[in-house]
Amino acid sequence: MILRNKKKGLLAGKRALSSQKRPKVLKPLRARQLIRRFHVLLKYKSQLTKKLEKIWKCNIESDPAKYIKERNHRLFELFEQARLHTIETLLVNKSPPETVINTDSLQLDEICQELGRIEGEIEKRGGLEVYQAASVQGQSSQRGGDSSKKLVEWLKELGYNKKNAVALEIGCLNSRNLISTCGLFSKVVKIDLHSQEPEILEQDLMERPLPKSAAEQFDLISCSLVVNFVPYPHLRGQMMRRIIHFLKPYSQKPYLFFVLPLPCVINSRYFDEDRLSELMGALGFECIRHHKSQKLAYYLYQWERMVSDKLKFPKKELHKGTKRNNFCIIMS
Repeated sequence: MILRNKKKGLLAGKRALSSQKRPKVLKPLRARQLIRRFHVLLKYKSQLTKKLEKIWKCNIESDPAKYIKERNHRLFELFEQARLHTIETLLVNKSPPETVINTDSLQLDEICQELGRIEGEIEKRGGLEVYQAASVQGQSSQRGGDSSKKLVEWLKELGYNKKNAVALEIGCLNSRNLISTCGLFSKVVKIDLHSQEPEILEQDLMERPLPKSAAEQFDLISCSLVVNFVPYPHLRGQMMRRIIHFLKPYSQKPYLFFVLPLPCVINSRYFDEDRLSELMGALGFECIRHHKSQKLAYYLYQWERMVSDKLKFPKKELHKGTKRNNFCIIMS
Protein backbone atom coordinates (compact mmCIF):
# COMPACT_ATOMS: atom_id res chain seq x y z
CA MET A 1 0.00 0.00 0.00
CA ILE A 2 1.39 3.43 -0.90
CA LEU A 3 0.80 6.07 1.77
CA ARG A 4 0.18 9.61 0.60
CA ASN A 5 0.03 12.88 2.46
CA LYS A 6 -1.21 16.16 1.06
CA LYS A 7 1.55 17.91 2.98
CA LYS A 8 5.15 17.48 1.95
CA GLY A 9 6.12 14.93 4.54
CA LEU A 10 8.90 12.45 5.09
CA LEU A 11 7.80 10.17 2.28
CA ALA A 12 6.67 12.73 -0.28
CA GLY A 13 6.94 11.85 -3.95
CA LYS A 14 10.17 12.09 -5.93
CA ARG A 15 11.43 15.46 -7.05
CA ALA A 16 14.21 16.67 -9.29
CA LEU A 17 17.60 15.79 -7.85
CA SER A 18 18.51 19.43 -7.41
CA SER A 19 15.59 20.08 -5.05
CA GLN A 20 14.99 16.66 -3.50
CA LYS A 21 15.11 16.72 0.28
CA ARG A 22 16.27 13.88 2.45
CA PRO A 23 13.87 12.56 5.07
CA LYS A 24 14.24 14.18 8.45
CA VAL A 25 16.43 12.16 10.80
CA LEU A 26 14.80 11.84 14.22
CA LYS A 27 16.78 11.91 17.42
CA PRO A 28 17.06 8.39 18.95
CA LEU A 29 14.90 9.22 21.99
CA ARG A 30 12.24 10.88 19.82
CA ALA A 31 12.19 7.91 17.44
CA ARG A 32 11.74 5.43 20.32
CA GLN A 33 8.95 7.53 21.85
CA LEU A 34 7.12 7.72 18.53
CA ILE A 35 7.45 3.98 17.88
CA ARG A 36 6.13 3.11 21.33
CA ARG A 37 3.18 5.50 21.07
CA PHE A 38 2.24 4.46 17.53
CA HIS A 39 2.37 0.78 18.52
CA VAL A 40 -0.15 1.47 21.30
CA LEU A 41 -2.40 3.59 19.08
CA LEU A 42 -2.39 1.10 16.21
CA LYS A 43 -3.08 -1.81 18.55
CA TYR A 44 -6.12 -0.03 20.02
CA LYS A 45 -7.28 0.95 16.55
CA SER A 46 -7.10 -2.68 15.48
CA GLN A 47 -9.09 -3.83 18.53
CA LEU A 48 -11.79 -1.20 18.04
CA THR A 49 -12.03 -1.86 14.31
CA LYS A 50 -12.59 -5.56 15.00
CA LYS A 51 -15.41 -4.67 17.38
CA LEU A 52 -17.04 -2.60 14.63
CA GLU A 53 -16.63 -5.48 12.18
CA LYS A 54 -18.36 -7.80 14.64
CA ILE A 55 -21.24 -5.35 15.18
CA TRP A 56 -21.71 -4.53 11.49
CA LYS A 57 -20.69 -7.96 10.15
CA CYS A 58 -18.34 -6.56 7.51
CA ASN A 59 -14.66 -6.31 6.67
CA ILE A 60 -13.54 -2.76 7.52
CA GLU A 61 -9.82 -3.29 6.81
CA SER A 62 -7.69 -0.20 7.56
CA ASP A 63 -10.10 2.75 7.09
CA PRO A 64 -12.84 2.72 9.77
CA ALA A 65 -13.64 6.42 9.16
CA LYS A 66 -14.88 5.60 5.65
CA TYR A 67 -17.20 2.86 6.90
CA ILE A 68 -18.53 4.92 9.82
CA LYS A 69 -19.34 7.76 7.43
CA GLU A 70 -21.14 5.41 5.04
CA ARG A 71 -23.09 3.66 7.80
CA ASN A 72 -24.21 6.44 10.12
CA HIS A 73 -23.81 10.21 9.76
CA ARG A 74 -24.37 10.84 13.49
CA LEU A 75 -21.63 8.40 14.44
CA PHE A 76 -19.30 10.00 11.92
CA GLU A 77 -19.96 13.40 13.54
CA LEU A 78 -18.91 11.91 16.89
CA PHE A 79 -15.81 10.47 15.21
CA GLU A 80 -14.88 13.84 13.66
CA GLN A 81 -15.53 15.82 16.84
CA ALA A 82 -13.25 13.50 18.79
CA ARG A 83 -10.58 13.63 16.06
CA LEU A 84 -10.54 17.44 15.88
CA HIS A 85 -10.64 17.83 19.67
CA THR A 86 -7.62 15.56 20.01
CA ILE A 87 -5.68 17.56 17.42
CA GLU A 88 -6.50 20.81 19.22
CA THR A 89 -5.52 19.31 22.57
CA LEU A 90 -2.17 18.13 21.22
CA LEU A 91 -1.44 21.63 19.93
CA VAL A 92 -1.42 22.76 23.56
CA ASN A 93 -0.07 19.62 25.23
CA LYS A 94 2.26 17.57 23.02
CA SER A 95 2.62 14.72 25.53
CA PRO A 96 -0.81 13.86 26.96
CA PRO A 97 -1.21 11.00 29.45
CA GLU A 98 -1.34 7.64 27.71
CA THR A 99 -4.81 6.45 28.64
CA VAL A 100 -5.45 2.71 28.43
CA ILE A 101 -8.71 1.99 26.63
CA ASN A 102 -10.78 -0.90 27.94
CA THR A 103 -12.25 -1.87 24.59
CA ASP A 104 -14.37 -4.69 26.04
CA SER A 105 -16.82 -2.33 27.76
CA LEU A 106 -17.32 0.26 25.01
CA GLN A 107 -20.65 0.86 23.30
CA LEU A 108 -21.00 1.77 19.61
CA ASP A 109 -20.93 5.56 20.18
CA GLU A 110 -17.85 5.23 22.39
CA ILE A 111 -16.08 3.00 19.86
CA CYS A 112 -16.51 5.64 17.16
CA GLN A 113 -15.35 8.41 19.50
CA GLU A 114 -12.27 6.45 20.56
CA LEU A 115 -11.42 5.74 16.93
CA GLY A 116 -11.71 9.46 16.26
CA ARG A 117 -9.32 10.25 19.11
CA ILE A 118 -6.83 7.69 17.83
CA GLU A 119 -7.01 9.02 14.27
CA GLY A 120 -6.58 12.57 15.56
CA GLU A 121 -3.45 11.69 17.50
CA ILE A 122 -1.99 9.67 14.62
CA GLU A 123 -2.60 12.64 12.29
CA LYS A 124 -1.14 15.19 14.71
CA ARG A 125 1.97 13.09 15.29
CA GLY A 126 2.69 13.01 11.57
CA GLY A 127 0.76 10.01 10.30
CA LEU A 128 1.94 6.52 9.45
CA GLU A 129 4.73 7.97 7.31
CA VAL A 130 6.48 9.27 10.44
CA TYR A 131 5.91 5.98 12.26
CA GLN A 132 7.39 4.00 9.40
CA ALA A 133 10.39 6.31 9.10
CA ALA A 134 11.04 6.12 12.85
CA SER A 135 10.76 2.32 12.82
CA VAL A 136 13.19 1.87 9.93
CA GLN A 137 15.57 4.40 11.47
CA GLY A 138 15.44 2.58 14.81
CA GLN A 139 16.41 -0.68 13.08
CA SER A 140 19.33 0.86 11.18
CA SER A 141 22.80 -0.50 11.80
CA GLN A 142 24.05 3.03 12.45
CA ARG A 143 21.76 3.16 15.47
CA GLY A 144 22.59 -0.35 16.64
CA GLY A 145 18.90 -1.14 16.39
CA ASP A 146 19.05 -4.70 15.04
CA SER A 147 18.49 -6.83 18.14
CA SER A 148 19.02 -10.00 16.09
CA LYS A 149 22.76 -9.30 16.17
CA LYS A 150 22.81 -10.65 19.72
CA LEU A 151 20.77 -13.69 18.64
CA VAL A 152 23.14 -14.55 15.79
CA GLU A 153 26.16 -14.04 18.07
CA TRP A 154 24.71 -16.54 20.56
CA LEU A 155 23.75 -19.09 17.92
CA LYS A 156 27.27 -19.04 16.50
CA GLU A 157 28.69 -19.49 20.01
CA LEU A 158 26.44 -22.54 20.38
CA GLY A 159 27.61 -23.93 17.03
CA TYR A 160 24.10 -23.82 15.60
CA ASN A 161 24.08 -25.52 12.20
CA LYS A 162 20.75 -27.30 11.89
CA LYS A 163 20.02 -28.30 8.32
CA ASN A 164 17.07 -26.53 6.67
CA ALA A 165 16.27 -24.61 9.86
CA VAL A 166 13.32 -22.21 9.60
CA ALA A 167 12.60 -19.17 11.77
CA LEU A 168 9.66 -16.90 12.50
CA GLU A 169 10.31 -13.25 13.30
CA ILE A 170 7.41 -11.55 15.08
CA GLY A 171 7.36 -7.77 14.78
CA CYS A 172 9.81 -7.54 11.90
CA LEU A 173 10.67 -3.99 10.79
CA ASN A 174 13.50 -4.70 8.37
CA SER A 175 13.60 -7.64 5.98
CA ARG A 176 17.40 -7.34 5.67
CA ASN A 177 18.28 -7.60 9.34
CA LEU A 178 20.86 -10.10 10.53
CA ILE A 179 18.50 -12.96 11.30
CA SER A 180 17.53 -12.97 7.61
CA THR A 181 21.03 -12.55 6.20
CA CYS A 182 23.23 -14.59 8.57
CA GLY A 183 22.84 -17.83 6.57
CA LEU A 184 21.83 -19.94 9.58
CA PHE A 185 18.25 -20.36 8.34
CA SER A 186 16.96 -21.66 5.04
CA LYS A 187 13.84 -19.53 5.48
CA VAL A 188 12.75 -16.71 7.77
CA VAL A 189 9.03 -15.90 7.87
CA LYS A 190 8.64 -12.24 8.82
CA ILE A 191 5.40 -10.79 10.21
CA ASP A 192 4.34 -7.42 11.64
CA LEU A 193 1.04 -5.72 12.44
CA HIS A 194 1.89 -2.95 9.97
CA SER A 195 4.20 -4.21 7.26
CA GLN A 196 6.61 -1.72 5.72
CA GLU A 197 8.09 -4.00 3.06
CA PRO A 198 6.70 -6.55 0.59
CA GLU A 199 8.82 -9.28 2.21
CA ILE A 200 7.10 -8.73 5.57
CA LEU A 201 3.68 -10.31 5.98
CA GLU A 202 1.13 -7.99 7.60
CA GLN A 203 -0.21 -10.27 10.29
CA ASP A 204 -1.04 -10.47 13.99
CA LEU A 205 0.42 -13.57 15.64
CA MET A 206 -2.83 -13.94 17.59
CA GLU A 207 -4.67 -14.35 14.28
CA ARG A 208 -2.10 -16.43 12.44
CA PRO A 209 -3.59 -19.89 11.80
CA LEU A 210 -2.19 -22.51 14.15
CA PRO A 211 0.13 -25.03 12.48
CA LYS A 212 -1.53 -28.23 11.25
CA SER A 213 1.75 -30.13 11.01
CA ALA A 214 5.42 -29.92 11.98
CA ALA A 215 6.13 -28.56 8.48
CA GLU A 216 4.35 -25.34 9.52
CA GLN A 217 6.31 -24.99 12.76
CA PHE A 218 9.64 -23.28 13.40
CA ASP A 219 13.04 -24.15 14.78
CA LEU A 220 13.39 -20.65 16.21
CA ILE A 221 11.02 -17.78 16.96
CA SER A 222 12.24 -14.23 17.48
CA CYS A 223 9.96 -12.08 19.64
CA SER A 224 11.91 -8.86 20.12
CA LEU A 225 10.20 -5.81 21.63
CA VAL A 226 6.75 -7.16 20.86
CA VAL A 227 5.14 -8.36 24.09
CA ASN A 228 5.72 -5.02 25.84
CA PHE A 229 3.50 -3.33 23.24
CA VAL A 230 0.57 -5.67 23.90
CA PRO A 231 -1.81 -3.43 25.90
CA TYR A 232 -3.07 -5.81 28.63
CA PRO A 233 -1.15 -8.23 30.88
CA HIS A 234 -3.51 -11.16 30.20
CA LEU A 235 -3.12 -10.66 26.44
CA ARG A 236 0.65 -10.80 26.86
CA GLY A 237 0.19 -14.12 28.61
CA GLN A 238 -2.00 -15.37 25.77
CA MET A 239 0.70 -14.43 23.28
CA MET A 240 3.40 -16.26 25.25
CA ARG A 241 1.22 -19.36 25.38
CA ARG A 242 0.38 -19.13 21.67
CA ILE A 243 4.05 -18.87 20.68
CA ILE A 244 4.58 -22.46 21.85
CA HIS A 245 2.18 -23.79 19.20
CA PHE A 246 4.43 -22.42 16.44
CA LEU A 247 7.61 -24.09 17.71
CA LYS A 248 8.79 -27.47 16.51
CA PRO A 249 8.15 -30.31 19.01
CA TYR A 250 10.09 -29.79 22.25
CA SER A 251 11.98 -33.02 21.58
CA GLN A 252 13.80 -31.08 18.83
CA LYS A 253 14.87 -28.36 21.32
CA PRO A 254 13.63 -25.30 19.38
CA TYR A 255 14.65 -21.80 20.47
CA LEU A 256 12.84 -18.61 21.50
CA PHE A 257 14.70 -15.29 21.28
CA PHE A 258 12.95 -12.84 23.59
CA VAL A 259 13.71 -9.14 24.14
CA LEU A 260 12.10 -6.64 26.52
CA PRO A 261 12.88 -3.02 27.41
CA LEU A 262 15.15 -3.11 30.45
CA PRO A 263 12.68 -1.25 32.74
CA CYS A 264 10.25 -4.17 32.35
CA VAL A 265 12.56 -6.41 34.36
CA ILE A 266 14.38 -3.96 36.65
CA ASN A 267 11.77 -1.30 37.50
CA SER A 268 8.31 -2.90 37.57
CA ARG A 269 6.04 -3.36 40.58
CA TYR A 270 4.84 -6.72 39.27
CA PHE A 271 7.68 -8.14 37.23
CA ASP A 272 11.41 -8.81 37.41
CA GLU A 273 13.94 -11.33 36.12
CA ASP A 274 13.01 -13.89 38.77
CA ARG A 275 9.35 -13.62 37.81
CA LEU A 276 10.25 -13.91 34.13
CA SER A 277 12.29 -17.01 34.92
CA GLU A 278 9.28 -18.52 36.76
CA LEU A 279 6.99 -17.74 33.83
CA MET A 280 9.28 -19.18 31.18
CA GLY A 281 10.03 -22.23 33.31
CA ALA A 282 6.30 -22.81 33.73
CA LEU A 283 5.98 -22.70 29.93
CA GLY A 284 8.71 -25.33 29.59
CA PHE A 285 11.62 -23.07 28.61
CA GLU A 286 15.17 -23.02 29.90
CA CYS A 287 17.24 -19.86 29.57
CA ILE A 288 20.60 -20.64 27.98
CA ARG A 289 21.82 -17.09 27.29
CA HIS A 290 20.96 -13.66 28.69
CA HIS A 291 22.34 -10.15 28.41
CA LYS A 292 21.43 -6.62 29.50
CA SER A 293 22.36 -3.51 27.55
CA GLN A 294 21.69 0.04 28.71
CA LYS A 295 18.11 -0.16 27.42
CA LEU A 296 17.22 -3.78 26.63
CA ALA A 297 17.15 -7.23 28.22
CA TYR A 298 17.92 -10.13 25.84
CA TYR A 299 17.13 -13.80 26.46
CA LEU A 300 17.61 -17.00 24.48
CA TYR A 301 15.43 -19.88 25.62
CA GLN A 302 15.26 -23.52 24.60
CA TRP A 303 11.89 -25.26 24.78
CA GLU A 304 12.31 -28.51 26.67
CA ARG A 305 8.93 -29.80 27.84
CA MET A 306 5.20 -29.57 27.23
CA VAL A 307 3.02 -27.84 29.81
CA SER A 308 -0.68 -27.80 30.65
CA ASP A 309 -3.00 -25.44 28.76
CA LYS A 310 -4.59 -24.67 32.14
CA LEU A 311 -1.43 -23.05 33.49
CA LYS A 312 -2.15 -20.11 35.83
CA PHE A 313 0.27 -17.24 36.36
CA PRO A 314 -1.38 -14.45 38.42
CA LYS A 315 -0.43 -10.84 38.96
CA LYS A 316 1.28 -10.07 42.27
CA GLU A 317 3.13 -7.10 43.65
CA LEU A 318 6.85 -7.75 43.98
CA HIS A 319 8.32 -4.31 44.52
CA LYS A 320 6.94 -1.10 45.99
CA GLY A 321 7.74 2.40 44.81
CA THR A 322 5.91 5.31 43.21
CA LYS A 323 8.39 5.57 40.33
CA ARG A 324 8.01 1.95 39.21
CA ASN A 325 6.09 0.95 36.09
CA ASN A 326 3.18 -1.52 35.95
CA PHE A 327 4.50 -3.96 33.37
CA CYS A 328 3.60 -7.60 33.96
CA ILE A 329 2.58 -10.77 32.15
CA ILE A 330 -0.24 -12.87 33.57
CA MET A 331 -2.08 -16.06 32.66
CA SER A 332 -5.55 -16.75 34.02
